[in-house]
Amino acid sequence: MRFQKAIKRMIALGTGAIMLSSMAGAAVDLANYPMPFVKDGKFSGVLIVGDKAASADVIGVSDIISSLQFAASKKVATTAPGTTTVEGDAWQVATSNHLELSEDGNSNDHVETLRNITSYIDKNNLKALASGSATNSKATSPYNQYFYLLGPGAETALNTGYVIYTEDDADVTADFLYFKSGKEIGRYLIEFTTSLESDVDDSAGSSSATGLFLTDFENVDLTMFGKKYSIVAAKRLTTNGQEVELTMMGGSGKDTLLEKATKTYDVSGKPYEVTLTYVGTDGAQFTINGQNTRKLAKGDTDKLSDGTTVGVSEILFQNFAGGIHSATFYIGANKLVLKDTAITDTGSSNQLKVDDNTIDDAQVIIEGTNSSSTFKINRIHVNMTADDNFFVPAGGKLSEAIKKEGGTSAEPQVLFTQNWDIEYRGLKNVNTEKIRVKTSGSSQYNLEFVDGDGYKVDVPIAKAQAASSLIFGDQGKEFINVENQSITRDDYFVVTDGSRKRGERKSYVLQYKGADKVTADNPVLKFRKLGEDKTIEQTFSAGTTDTPVIATLKIGGADFRVYNTSSIAVSDFNLRVDMDASGALSGINDSHVNITTRYGAEIGLRNTTIDGLGWGTGAVMLTVKTPDEARDGSSKDSVENIQAKDYAINITADSSTKVTFVVLSGQTSGQNGDRIAERTPDGKTNIQYGYTSYGAFVTRETPTSDPPTLSIDYPESQRYAQVYIAAKGASFSESGATTSEAVTVQRIQVGAAKLASEVADVKAQNSILVGGPCANKAAATVLGDPVDCTEGFEPGVGRIELFEHANGNVAMLVAGYGAVDTRNAAAVVANYADYKGQLKGAKVKVTKGVGNVLTVA
Repeated sequence: MRFQKAIKRMIALGTGAIMLSSMAGAAVDLANYPMPFVKDGKFSGVLIVGDKAASADVIGVSDIISSLQFAASKKVATTAPGTTTVEGDAWQVATSNHLELSEDGNSNDHVETLRNITSYIDKNNLKALASGSATNSKATSPYNQYFYLLGPGAETALNTGYVIYTEDDADVTADFLYFKSGKEIGRYLIEFTTSLESDVDDSAGSSSATGLFLTDFENVDLTMFGKKYSIVAAKRLTTNGQEVELTMMGGSGKDTLLEKATKTYDVSGKPYEVTLTYVGTDGAQFTINGQNTRKLAKGDTDKLSDGTTVGVSEILFQNFAGGIHSATFYIGANKLVLKDTAITDTGSSNQLKVDDNTIDDAQVIIEGTNSSSTFKINRIHVNMTADDNFFVPAGGKLSEAIKKEGGTSAEPQVLFTQNWDIEYRGLKNVNTEKIRVKTSGSSQYNLEFVDGDGYKVDVPIAKAQAASSLIFGDQGKEFINVENQSITRDDYFVVTDGSRKRGERKSYVLQYKGADKVTADNPVLKFRKLGEDKTIEQTFSAGTTDTPVIATLKIGGADFRVYNTSSIAVSDFNLRVDMDASGALSGINDSHVNITTRYGAEIGLRNTTIDGLGWGTGAVMLTVKTPDEARDGSSKDSVENIQAKDYAINITADSSTKVTFVVLSGQTSGQNGDRIAERTPDGKTNIQYGYTSYGAFVTRETPTSDPPTLSIDYPESQRYAQVYIAAKGASFSESGATTSEAVTVQRIQVGAAKLASEVADVKAQNSILVGGPCANKAAATVLGDPVDCTEGFEPGVGRIELFEHANGNVAMLVAGYGAVDTRNAAAVVANYADYKGQLKGAKVKVTKGVGNVLTVA
C-alpha cells in the first residue's frame, strides 16, 4: 500500500514538458524512447513492478514516472484572430448594439439594417460632420451636420442597407453589404441654429421686393461632410420667393489672378500652369498647361482634357483706365447646384447637380422663409437613393459598387460631396471550431466536435444496419443522451454540466467499458473519455434504498451520479447516469441532454423512433443551435435583433443501406422560422454554403453516389458585420492571425503503475517492466519464464531491452542482476536525454564506473 501511494504521488507531480517526434512506422529502437510509451503527448502503456518489489525497484519506477510525466506533453497552437485597424476619420456602425449578419431565408430575409443600430450620426461620431458657422453681413449662423442612415419609415419596414450572404448580379456568392434599388442610402442634413439670412436684391445690388438676387449668401463658406464649399451664386427663381437656387464651388485650389498673370498650382501631385488670358463683362478665360478654356461666367465650370475641372467663383472687371481685371477660380473644382422650388415644405422637388450633371437619385430639400425683403435658410437636406442593387463585398466601398453596377452611366456623385463613403470590412474575425457530420464508410455517420476540455471528439451517431433501417450510435454501441435509458457495456453517452449557462456548459462523451462485480477487491467502473482518449477508472460501492447512487464521476468541475440498473453482483452491469449533473435522474424520455461545444454551440440529438416524433422510423434528428437568452433562457448570448436560426437535419438509412440526411425547415424541426438559405457558387456542384446570423458558416456536400456530409465553422463569439462610414482619407489595415505555442502537460493517470499480479496480460498494452524475472512475474512472462531467473544477467550490470509482441505492442525491460543494478538501469531510462547517443538498438547494458559514472553500451 505504501508503494502504491508513493507511485500516485509521483504521477501527480509532473509540471514541465518537452516535445517528441512521431514514431509512426519506426522500428523498435531505444533511440526512439520515450516512444512508443509516449505518443502525441500522451502516455500510452503501463509500468509494472513485482508484487514484492525491492525499495530500489520502487525508486527506479518512480524516477521513470517523473521523467515520463515531463515527456507526456504536447504543444498546442493558439491562434489569435486578426483585427481591423482604422486610421483617419471613420465610424463603425455599432453602438452597444452591434450590426448582425442578416439571414437569407427561403421566404423572407431576417435582416438587421444600418438604421437598426442608430438612425443618424453627427459630430460625435465623425469629424467630417463637425459643427461650424457661416458669417456674412447679416449675421453669424452656427450650424450642425447630420447623416441619417437609410430612408424614412419604421425600421422594421426597411429592406436595404444590411449585410447578407447571397449572390450578386455578377453571380458571385459571398457576404455583401446590400443596398436595394429604389431605396434610400442615406440623408445628409445641415441645420442652421440661427437662420442663414440674405437681403433680396435686384441685379444692381439694391434691395427690391421683386429682386431675384440673394447677394448676402455669396462668398459664404460652408464645410459639408468635411469638404469646404463657397456659395458663388444665390438667387430666387421667381418673384413669389418660393424657389431658390444655390451654386456652390469647392476644390483643391482656390486663387485670384490678375489678367495676364501666370501661376503654377499643384493638384494631387500634378503641376498646373494657369494664365488668366482674358477678363471682360462676358466672362474670364484661362490657358492651363497650354489648353484654352472657354469663356466662363461667374459660377461656370469647364473640364480640361485630363478630366480636371476649373470653375470661376468671382469676376472683377473695372472698365476704366487702371481698373482691376481679375478672376477668382478653382482648379480641381467641384461644382454643386442645390435647387428647391418650394422652400416652405419638406418635399423634394429637384435633383442635385454636380459639375452640371443632374444626379437623378440625389434629391435636394431646402427649408426656409421668404419675405419681400429677407430670405432665410434653415435647413438643407440631400436624400441619396440607390438606382440599382448595390453589392459591396468585404474590403469594398459603396462608391466602387455604384461604379461597377452602373458602368459608364454610373453616378457615384449620388454620395453627396463624394468626400465620404460606406465601407464593408467583412465579418469580425474570430476563432472558429469545426462541427462535422462525417461518414465512416457509407453506412455510418460520426459526429465530430470539440469538447469542454478542447479535445476533438469523434463519435458514431447513426448506423445503417439494413436497408432503410437505422440505429442510434453504432452496431452494439448505442448513443445515449437521455437519463431514463440504461447504458450497457460499450455504449456511448453524453454528460453536460447543466448548472452553467447554455453556451458555457462543458460537455463530454464517454464510453462505458464495463465494471468489476461489487465483490472484487477495490471494484471499479471503467469509462473511456473520447477526445482525450483517456481511461477513467471509478471506484464504486453498493447503493442503499435511500441513496441508490453507486459512484460519482467528477468531470469538468461537475458531479455526475451513477446508478446501477442491473445486479452489481456480476461484472459489466447496466447503468444510468445523471447526465446533466442535476443530482437526480429524469424519468421522462423527452429530457434530452444536449452537447455543448467548446465555443458554445448546442448540438441536440434525438432518436425519432423512440421519441415518437413522426419523422420516419429509424431516424436521428441532429440540431445545431446558438442558445439565446430571450428564446432559450439561461444563456450566455442574448439576441440584439436577430435570433440565429437552428440548423437541423434528419438522418435516415436508404434502400441501399447507406446513411443519408435531409435539411429540415424550422417548422419541421420544432423551431420557429425558416431554415437558412444555402447557395451553390457559380462553377461548383454538389456543395452548398450558408451563414447563420451568429456567423456560423455551413458547408453541406451532396455527392452524387455517396452520403451527404455537413461541416459547420462555429465562431468563438458572434461574427458581427463590420461596416464603416468613412471620411475621405481614412484607411483600413487588416492584421493577420497570430499563432503562438503553449506547452500543455497531460497528466499520467493514477493507476498507470501496477503490480505484476494486477496485469492479466502483459502483452495487451505497451509496458515498462522494472525488476528482473526473479522479482517481477510480468518480466518473467516476457522473457519466456526461464527456469533460472538469473539467466542472462551479470553481477554489476543493468539491462535495458525492448521486446516487440506479435500484436505490435512493446515491452521494455529495465532490470539488473541485483536491486542496485536495476536502479542504475532505471536512472539511465529516467535521464534518457543525457544518453541519447548511447541508447540505441534493442538492448543496452548499464554499468557504474569510477566516480559513480553510469556507462551505457
